[in-house]
Amino acid sequence: MWDIESGKKTVLLPASSRGDDGNKREILTIATSDDGRFLAVGGRDNRVRIFDIRKTSSSYPVVATFEGHKRAVTALAFRPRTLDLYSGSDDRCIRRYDLNSMTYVETLYGHQSPVVDVSCANKNRPVTVARDRTVRVWKVEEDSHLVYRPGGDVGGAECVSSMRDGWFATGHDDGRLALWKEEKKRPVGSVVVAHGRIGGANDTGGVARSVVCCAGLPLSDMLATGSNDGYLRFWRVCTDESESGIKPLDAIPIHGFINSIAMGPGGKFCVAAVGQEPRMGRWDRVPRAKNRFAIIRMHGD
Repeated sequence: MWDIESGKKTVLLPASSRGDDGNKREILTIATSDDGRFLAVGGRDNRVRIFDIRKTSSSYPVVATFEGHKRAVTALAFRPRTLDLYSGSDDRCIRRYDLNSMTYVETLYGHQSPVVDVSCANKNRPVTVARDRTVRVWKVEEDSHLVYRPGGDVGGAECVSSMRDGWFATGHDDGRLALWKEEKKRPVGSVVVAHGRIGGANDTGGVARSVVCCAGLPLSDMLATGSNDGYLRFWRVCTDESESGIKPLDAIPIHGFINSIAMGPGGKFCVAAVGQEPRMGRWDRVPRAKNRFAIIRMHGD
């Protein structure tokens, strides 16, 4: 854990178990409750661990360990202003937990391939994306869900971010960035090549870079996306019925794979996790990139 103001490390948490070879298994995803009480950690040990981080100390206790997933835990998200936690996994399932009582609640079934990301807005309707090339909105209270398919020529989604109730954005492995409205079965706005191409110009030739991660500032019109083109990109997301869409705002140079993005309270800062390789595998590499995280101070109206 780090202090953003000073940029200094505050504590090192033993957050993963050891594998058969004696090495610690990879941590793939983390999430914190917005009241600052709990940290959730998931990875290749198939477990979700909950840390109590309310007190300043040299170590924080593990208050719960959930072991229901059969394969790696790849995504975690808290519902805002609650202690409802959702986890997604390579076992194709989404599990729900109530951290008020530290209990597992239910499992959501429907995806046909590994889940890669999950995001929540205020309503109890988490949004998930998976390798089955679908986006799903889960009506938890009604025990049903909606299925969205981007279209035959659109690649699978790599990431999702809820902008507000009923609106969410997805980034795809073919470079597309899409904006969705819950009532529509197709995107209401999109950017075809959000992070440029490898071996070509932005609009012709080459192969489009994947949108690796995305994060919106809750209840705002600002979205950030990351890839391996050397930039953290910011977008304006318009949810007005008359002109819904996505427009570029700014780009900040960052060398390496941007694997995760988090927005600070009130949009005061943005944190980007950067590495030489993508988060979920070793199929690509950015030479001379450093494994680090970048803090971007944001100012404006």
